[in-house]
Amino acid sequence: MLGGLASTRDWRSRLAQHEVFLAWPEVVGEEIAAVCRPEVIRDSVLWVRVTDPVWGQQLQFEKTALLEAVNNYLQTERKVTGLRFRFDPSLARELDREQTPEFKPEPPPKTPDPAREAEFAAMIADIDDPQARANLLRLWRKSQG
Repeated sequence: MLGGLASTRDWRSRLAQHEVFLAWPEVVGEEIAAVCRPEVIRDSVLWVRVTDPVWGQQLQFEKTALLEAVNNYLQTERKVTGLRFRFDPSLARELDREQTPEFKPEPPPKTPDPAREAEFAAMIADIDDPQARANLLRLWRKSQG
């Protein structure tokens, strides 16, 4: 029953158009995919969210080539007939989150071996400036952790 309904309403070909969403970087290239995302297809027009108006203008100039790339990718008779670009400032934050690896807290620093620290302290004991000695010791501890 659902198969018949999908056929009569042309849902299969409309769904096939949306395959471009899954392969967006492959279709338009990594550089362009880094600043825009497909949003919706309405009446065979693909609406694309863009991070800033300057990129929107640039993509407007490349509209014909992008439309050709999208339609070449689609494996259906139903093609996208147009592209519309919409500036969406929240997209930049979404893309940043996609690029940022999940936060992982740093493991607690290892404490250096007390005997080795004493050896290093003895090596720098001849330095007259106490601030320089303290900085060297702190740097040594960081290098050991």
